Amino acid sequence: MIKKSIILFFIFVNLTSYGQWKSHYPEKKQNKKTILSKEKKQDNNIYFNNLFFNAIKQKSLENYELAVGLFQKCIDINSNKIEPHYQISLIKKSLNKFSEAKQYSSKTIELKTNNIWHLRNHAEILFLNQEFDKAAKQYSDIVKREPKNEFNYYKLADTYIYNQRYLKAISVYEDLEKKKGIDKMISMQKHKLFLQLKDFNNATKCLEILSNSFPNDLEVLQILAEAYLLTNEKEKAIIVFQSISEKDPKNGQIHLTLANFHRDNGDLEKSFLELKLAFRSEKIAAETKLAILSSYLSIINANDTIKKQAFELADILKESDVSNSATYAVLGDLYYASGNKILAKENYKKSLSIDQNLQAVWTQILFLEVEEANYDSLLYYSENALSYFPSEPLYYYFYGVSCSFFKQFDKSKEALESGIGFVFDNPSLYSEFQSSLADTYHSLELFSKSDSLYEQILLQNPNNIIVLNNYSYYLSLRKYNLERAKEMSKRCNDLEPDNGTYQDTYAWILYCLEDYKSALEWIKKALKNGSNNSPVVVEHYGDILFRLGFNQEALEKWLLAKSLGSESIILENKISNEKLLE
Repeated sequence: MIKKSIILFFIFVNLTSYGQWKSHYPEKKQNKKTILSKEKKQDNNIYFNNLFFNAIKQKSLENYELAVGLFQKCIDINSNKIEPHYQISLIKKSLNKFSEAKQYSSKTIELKTNNIWHLRNHAEILFLNQEFDKAAKQYSDIVKREPKNEFNYYKLADTYIYNQRYLKAISVYEDLEKKKGIDKMISMQKHKLFLQLKDFNNATKCLEILSNSFPNDLEVLQILAEAYLLTNEKEKAIIVFQSISEKDPKNGQIHLTLANFHRDNGDLEKSFLELKLAFRSEKIAAETKLAILSSYLSIINANDTIKKQAFELADILKESDVSNSATYAVLGDLYYASGNKILAKENYKKSLSIDQNLQAVWTQILFLEVEEANYDSLLYYSENALSYFPSEPLYYYFYGVSCSFFKQFDKSKEALESGIGFVFDNPSLYSEFQSSLADTYHSLELFSKSDSLYEQILLQNPNNIIVLNNYSYYLSLRKYNLERAKEMSKRCNDLEPDNGTYQDTYAWILYCLEDYKSALEWIKKALKNGSNNSPVVVEHYGDILFRLGFNQEALEKWLLAKSLGSESIILENKISNEKLLE
């Protein structure tokens, strides 16, 4: 309170004294024009300041369009004020409108600003506008103004680099090095630039100088070793690699590099030893190890050594990561490629026990079951695969085919009709769906559907040999459209003349047409071409013989068909009655 009273007192005294001084020494009278000019100027300043501070506010709120408009009004009032030009340039730069930004930043330079921020801003805008020569000149001036500021050197060097003036950039880095001493980042940049210039010797020298200053920097040492390889100085490279290995024995990347080095130099034994060390390193990602292991797939059967190496690496990988499903998947691929389908399947199943979402593994298992004709397993795995991948058409196909094998035709029909809708850009698979679906329709005695679908398939591909055979045979069983059946079966045999199955179909169609002599000729061809152990073909042979009057021979063939595994009631009746039953 005391201080406040004293202040007020002094203000009062001063004002009083000022009033007294004015009364004794009156001001010189000013003309009206001068007074109005001063008042106008004062008003403009007030207006300018209000606009400017409002513009700053709008900029902070990111209302950039409004802010630019207000700054422009400031310029209209007084174009010699630098700050509005600078602020607009900042906004335009932030909006990536570099050409517009340049107009305003150039004005700040014209107004001869000495503000370092204005100078840097203009240099940066020139750089962003890809006017590298002008930007370099601007940054050079800034470096002269602030020789101790490292940032300016880096910006100047960047400008030269983007302008592909690599020697100039190197010169800037060397100037900075004189001030700082040996610096890792600077040396690495120089190294890269010398590589761009294909000056490998100087590139290597940069690293040598750097490694002398930082002898324990493993990154520098590794790049140096690789640089020696680039200049074909293999002995120097191996010395550096060994040094790294000694300093960091668990460095898996070094072991990988050494493995490649020894392999390229023909020392496969040393290469594999280093590769094993790399596989035991926790610093090498599992994905990298799996990629290396997968590379053995194409060469695993080249010789026993390679095969042994592949599985040895796989065992190391399993030891280090027993819960990685991908490891067992690749191991399954290796066993499959080497011909061991049992162990392949075992590892695929192990992979799925860890992770059921591996579609490729499900697919591999299903193909294995198809190859081995394990329809019970095919049914099981295809059904389970669909629970994880309900839009995969291949799984519907396998499920439908396996259901059909077990005469579950309704399920087969449902699966195939659903799955075919998921087939895109795969004409081959689409055709397989159509063929199997047509077979299923036939089995369900939906003959109009099966015939229509068969005809549709043959319209797309008249030489679809499977459909030609199946369709013609099914027609013969129905004793329907036999001439069409004969035509298709003949084409089938023309396409593949030594197939016993197709010859049997043609023989049976001839039989249905009561051309028994021709039927006998073709059934003998079928038996000669591998169908002599087929109970169906042998039974057909017996039927043809009976029609030609060779009753005893016919009975012998029927008995043979039964011994081959036929369980047909019709066949039993033929044997019991020793004749064909109409």
